[in-house]
Amino acid sequence: MNVEPTQRILIADDEPLYRETTAEFLREEGYVCVCVEDASDAISVLNEHDFDLILSDLNMPGNLKLELLKEGRTKHKHVPMIVVTGAPSLPSAIESVRLGVTDYLLKPVKLEELLTAVQRSLSRAGQSKAIAPSVSAPTVKRAANPKPASTTTPTHGIIGGSPQMREVLEIVERVAPSDTNVLITGESGTGKEVIANAIHNQSHRREKAMQVIDCTSIPESLFESALFGHIKGSFTGAVQDQAGLLRACDGGTAFIDELGELPLSSQAKLLRVIQEQTFTPVGDSQSIQVDTRFVCATNRDLQEEVKAERFRHDLYYRLAVVHIELPPLRERGEDVILLAEAFLKKHWPTGQFEHSFAKETLDCFRRYQWPGNIRELRNVLERSVALATGPVIEPSDLPLPVREAINDPLPGIQDLTEVSRDEALDTADRTYLIKILDKHHGVIASAARQAGLSRQGMNKLLKRHHIDANDYRR
Repeated sequence: MNVEPTQRILIADDEPLYRETTAEFLREEGYVCVCVEDASDAISVLNEHDFDLILSDLNMPGNLKLELLKEGRTKHKHVPMIVVTGAPSLPSAIESVRLGVTDYLLKPVKLEELLTAVQRSLSRAGQSKAIAPSVSAPTVKRAANPKPASTTTPTHGIIGGSPQMREVLEIVERVAPSDTNVLITGESGTGKEVIANAIHNQSHRREKAMQVIDCTSIPESLFESALFGHIKGSFTGAVQDQAGLLRACDGGTAFIDELGELPLSSQAKLLRVIQEQTFTPVGDSQSIQVDTRFVCATNRDLQEEVKAERFRHDLYYRLAVVHIELPPLRERGEDVILLAEAFLKKHWPTGQFEHSFAKETLDCFRRYQWPGNIRELRNVLERSVALATGPVIEPSDLPLPVREAINDPLPGIQDLTEVSRDEALDTADRTYLIKILDKHHGVIASAARQAGLSRQGMNKLLKRHHIDANDYRR
């Protein structure tokens, strides 16, 4: 054991059996453990003695508002903290991450897995000292003074000013500095890999690799070999040792794309790696230890997959500690214009013409529903630039479905007989609000006057339809 005799752990948990069992196990591993049963006692002990690690429950007396974690981060900045909870939630996970928690574990947790988390947190204590102060202060500042909608964000070039995307970026910036596993969901083409890259690039792992593991491109029979590697002669065709994808991102991030396509047999193997951070190459007898963060993405509803017994519930809860749901492009308002203009400038900046969009072309972009999301938008732009005969991209340069969207009276409803009257009226109301806000450049007072509404009445309607007037300011 590489345990220093002075390594002291404070265990705060109101479950006596768990508290004592955990303490006894860690003491056998060479750690000095002090146990308390509520957050108030923990804070008192912290103020009187030095500790190398805090191991804390969430739902216990005196910690309903995470008082212990806040106290630990305020007065004991360089002490790593691990949360072990039986009642996980997205708000508590995000807030724990913001407060610099190094691991967020779910009960029941295997003692070996807990030991791995403890060893990892203590070994990174020096690194955590450098990271922790930058985690909380900038986040509080941003929350108090939210930035207005803009064409770009500080999150590694991600483009979006809609309320939905600002919420996504807030979560990204909070969760990135930690080692918490993240699940990214959303329709195909919404930019899940871009978000994964942003999380990796803002983490302390950014100097190491982010390895993409695409579950749709690896046959089930080869999954174990591709992920864990193999040794020469372990099977027919294994003519040399192969390291595997996990070895390539040791110390970095494993981005598992299309997670929902992973067969059940492979899910069990992946779960073991995530829990224990160890694996055994095919044909070998010696386990390999890795230090890897897992960020996963899927366009499936994994909760429904769990109910249908097509996805392991224990793997889902292990990966979805923080869940980021990406909105489809059709729900992001003026983001489609910001994206189109940014893509045009970045990917086709030179040539015979310096291209721009006609007003009618931008109207087509706003009305079209973009079933392929951002990926489809980029393909449309590439086609339009290739076909344009002048510097201005006209509607005639667009594919027919996008061009004809300008004639749809109600975007998103192709046949009014297929929806209820309330849904049709609701869509018409939303369309009217968007158009009038766009006409008045997002000025609520002017838009309210034309609509014959009070400013308060306009604000209520905008809130009801989840429309942010800032998206239309220019």
